[in-house]
Amino acid sequence: MNKKTDKQLLEEQKVNLINDLVAANTVTEEIWKYHPDNPKKHDVVEEYKQLKQIINDIEEEIKEVESKLG
Repeated sequence: MNKKTDKQLLEEQKVNLINDLVAANTVTEEIWKYHPDNPKKHDVVEEYKQLKQIINDIEEEIKEVESKLG
């Protein structure tokens, strides 16, 4: 059997921690767009409306593709 070495386990742990850090930074950046202290903050209500429209458009496009698939 191929058992992982201590070094391999540590390298895997480091990769997982870096991935967690990237994910946390991505969420932080996204939240900052709407944060009250951000002078260029986005309007949450307007963003929500736009996202709902994008979702509807994608759902319609999926239906079109499915109808062509038969």
